[in-house]
Amino acid sequence: MECSARPSPAAWRQQGTLCIAEPVPTPHATQYEVPEREPRPQEHREQERIQSKVALWDSGVREVAAPAQVMRPFDTSDQIYVMGLDLTGRYIAHTLAGCQTIPPVRYIIHEQYLHRKWDEANRRLTVYRADKRIVRDRVIVEDTSELVDSSQDIIENLIVTVPAGQVVQALENIQHRLNHRSTICLVNDGLGVAEALTEAYFHVEAKRPIFLLGHFSTALGHTDQRFSVQEVSPGRLYLSLFTKAREPDARVRIKSHPPLERTARATHFIRLLTAMPGLNATGHPMTDFLRHKLPTIAFRSIVDPLATLFGCTYDQLPGNMYARQLIDQIIGELSHVVSRLPECRNSELSRQTAVVSMLRKEVLRKLMLQKNADSRMRANTGRGWNTDLDFLAGYFIRRGRELQANVPTLNSITLAVKAKQMIRKARLEQLKAQGGGLPKGAPGGGGGGGQDQAGQKQ
Repeated sequence: MECSARPSPAAWRQQGTLCIAEPVPTPHATQYEVPEREPRPQEHREQERIQSKVALWDSGVREVAAPAQVMRPFDTSDQIYVMGLDLTGRYIAHTLAGCQTIPPVRYIIHEQYLHRKWDEANRRLTVYRADKRIVRDRVIVEDTSELVDSSQDIIENLIVTVPAGQVVQALENIQHRLNHRSTICLVNDGLGVAEALTEAYFHVEAKRPIFLLGHFSTALGHTDQRFSVQEVSPGRLYLSLFTKAREPDARVRIKSHPPLERTARATHFIRLLTAMPGLNATGHPMTDFLRHKLPTIAFRSIVDPLATLFGCTYDQLPGNMYARQLIDQIIGELSHVVSRLPECRNSELSRQTAVVSMLRKEVLRKLMLQKNADSRMRANTGRGWNTDLDFLAGYFIRRGRELQANVPTLNSITLAVKAKQMIRKARLEQLKAQGGGLPKGAPGGGGGGGQDQAGQKQ
């Protein structure tokens, strides 16, 4: 499905919703105003659809309407950047490229050789859906392999699908293009990434970007082409506004509202994404968002470290009674942490028994669906690569420490996996010094090593 109405570039910069060509406000207007006219039925339905999908944050924070004289004017933009060559990044960039009412999506890559691969792919992204082949070329690639001039334009809307453990490094070369005018949407399997970026690059709150958290449920598959993806089954992009967690020992509960300018910018990006045809994006309060995202995070926090530690595929865990006991024990510890999260207060997730039941059901269901697949964490450990462990199990360990919720089993498993990773890296460095490589049969062994290493950097 393609968008039909295509406004001028000036309208791109001013309009607040997608796929609706509205007149551009005059320079002297203090609010975005549209001349009164009878809306066409199709436009009216589209406006209602967009408005019904937008949810900014949890029930404790509401959007505040302010007098026109208080709202400071700012220059909104519909230009969206995507960073991430994984399946999710390709799919989202392809979807954005299909809408004619926003500028061509800008796709950020980190390696020079990927520019050549992009040219070989005729500068197009392809999605295979059932028996259809959908090709789109409204994509502009930006190479950030070299540190660029700090005078480049600010990136106002950025979607990051890079694995959680690599996000901080991936944003290093473009950090100077991100400030208080930027909104960063993090779509990956991990929690705590926004906090890590804040600690690494954005210490000053007044200059800090807004963060949106995303969870992508569309099932995707690989193809034999780097810039293509197979849609296995349709899903949804769940979005929620990230807000800093309240200090656990605070006696007084203070509800803070973002400045009005930042509120409008977050609204603008969420409206763009929720109105995007084919993306199926919806905004959610944080509690509802966690209910959708937690099963995936819990699975990867519990099962992946065990598969890495035992050196086995997923199908070998359910039938092992000792492995099942460990899984149940860690589920109980995770549930204890989740039930005490301030983000989950006054919701079903605040009851530990309900969380245990949900996580046990979802983790075992996902484990059975994986069959004999290999864990990505185990494969990356075998190659000596970094993993997402600090943003999976590590997140619950940190939050448990803050909330005085002990997770001794999870902590021990995590330390054991990190020890194994260090031993493996040291062994690979020794083999490299001797002129060898990965042993045959090891995860990541065999051909294609150069391409895999470049993929890890990306």
